[in-house]
Amino acid sequence: MGFGFRGNENIFRRWALLAAALLLASSTAYSAPVHGLAMGSALKYQKGFSHFEYANPNAPKGGALTISAPGSFDTLNPFTLKGRPPLLLGGLVFETLTESSLDEPFSVYGKLAQSLEIAPDGKSVTFRLNPAARFSDGKPVTAADVVFSFEVLRTDAASPFYRFYYQDVVEVVARDRLTVRLSFSRFNPELPLIAGQIPVLPKHVYSGKDFGRDFVRRAVGSGPYTVGKVDFGKTIRFTRNPDHWGRALNVNRGRYNFDEIAVKYYRDQTVQLEAFKAGEFDFMAINSSKQWAVDVRGDKWDKGYLVRENLNHRNNAGMQGYVFNLRRPIFQNRDVRHALALALDFEWSNRNLFHGQYTAMNSYFTNSELAARGLPPPEELALLEPLRAGLPAAVFAEPVRKLGAQYRNIRQRLRAAARLLRKAGWRVKDGVLTEEATGREMRFTITLVSPAFERITEPFLNNLRKLGAQASMKVVNDAVYEGMLRTHDFDMVVTSFGQSLSPGNEQRDFWHSESAGREGSRNLIGIQSPAVDALVEAVIKAPDRGALVTATRALDRVLWHGHYMVPHWFIARHRLTYWNKFSHPETLPLYYNPFGFLLYWWVDAGKEQALQAAIEANKPVAAAP
Repeated sequence: MGFGFRGNENIFRRWALLAAALLLASSTAYSAPVHGLAMGSALKYQKGFSHFEYANPNAPKGGALTISAPGSFDTLNPFTLKGRPPLLLGGLVFETLTESSLDEPFSVYGKLAQSLEIAPDGKSVTFRLNPAARFSDGKPVTAADVVFSFEVLRTDAASPFYRFYYQDVVEVVARDRLTVRLSFSRFNPELPLIAGQIPVLPKHVYSGKDFGRDFVRRAVGSGPYTVGKVDFGKTIRFTRNPDHWGRALNVNRGRYNFDEIAVKYYRDQTVQLEAFKAGEFDFMAINSSKQWAVDVRGDKWDKGYLVRENLNHRNNAGMQGYVFNLRRPIFQNRDVRHALALALDFEWSNRNLFHGQYTAMNSYFTNSELAARGLPPPEELALLEPLRAGLPAAVFAEPVRKLGAQYRNIRQRLRAAARLLRKAGWRVKDGVLTEEATGREMRFTITLVSPAFERITEPFLNNLRKLGAQASMKVVNDAVYEGMLRTHDFDMVVTSFGQSLSPGNEQRDFWHSESAGREGSRNLIGIQSPAVDALVEAVIKAPDRGALVTATRALDRVLWHGHYMVPHWFIARHRLTYWNKFSHPETLPLYYNPFGFLLYWWVDAGKEQALQAAIEANKPVAAAP
């Protein structure tokens, strides 16, 4: 699918002119160092703020938290593609220049950097480091460490994500011991914010060695925890650093309350739940509707030893589903993908498998204002019309809605799917769907990493077989699965594309043609579309919130009508269960994952004592006075 370059150029010219006008109109905002930045909106927290609203600044310190994770881990380097690092390592041991707020779409505040300053032309940002910042070995954090971090994380030894994410950062210079300036190849309103997300590594520890191989068993950062005892593949313990330089920072107040955080690994979900009930760890975020409805029940919950809690959120749910790998010839036709996707009967699954807990996804930015709706309005058409030649007609003619919403039942869906397959040149021959032009048969495997997904996939396979598609499934361990994703060597997998409320440079890694052939990229689908590329760039270059929403909706519309995935489902709350000895702030963040918010919890001494007394007496936990 092709399109004229002139149309693409016009889109970028419009964005550039608007961006320049906005920048000139607000240049005084960049004339002095600031304590934080917001993308497309005003900062919620003013200079000198005490703490985030969703934090309890008086939360007591102490005690231990043990959580679990699936699979295993084999490295303490979270920044390479080699191996699997343990859960929480990156956020507990290492720090970034800035900290994101969990109740704003995209705002950052100083962390290692006490201030930041954007140049009048918007093409550079200068960070001034907090002079108190120290690594856990006592060495000061300096501008040289920031420069080194950008250098090493953009080499082949690190994950290619960093090279792609920061490809517009052309120069990182230490102006003095505590001042570092980042220069950009072009104006991009998101770049000053994402520049502060770089993890800062101690140069004196990581330089002069093989970054990809020499740090499998060592991790040193400036974060609030250090690595304690490690049993590779099984358990890791993080110990809170009592001398952490940033313990009194406003972005840290009420956070990191546990003296020790341990992560235990389990290879089987059933064993994991039984271990939780036996007290081997403290907290679970439940992702399975069956587990929540059926298994997270019983005597220990009835007696109040264990708690079930739903915490609402306003997260952008992104997209989860079965991913078509377009590198496979059988999936390169859009009508074929559309037909196969219609074989998933969400309504049946929600009633019979999910206990009615889910809502069908209808966007790559589900549950957010960024999701495309209905037919494209004029502001989206201004972006889409120049790309029309490279887009399916449905982008302009068909509303965005739940897949198959126009059909009353699965029979109608399958009949519609059969018509699409015939249109694409496929016929059933000897019971097997076969491409007439090539004789190629429709045979593929859905690879799963969790046995829990087998019961969900089987009904889908049954419907695919009714169309003549010979689809099967297999379950592999997490190491094999990660390798398949990294090399893009699969037919179809289940995955999710998580999204923020302010999408930007990461969209290149998800959908851009440049990432399709790059090992380790998140372009698992293998999309290579000039039209998608143009819309990704429009998202990245959007000069304000309104322009960002419009560009993202246009991108979403194109991805949706491309039928690149078989959409799944989402839930707008976190399902949590934990031992009844913890408390958390009453004010919840808006945009958060359970483990991120867990770092604001604390051990409640009164609850812990009541729990222990109840267990010893084999009685329900006494109600609080």
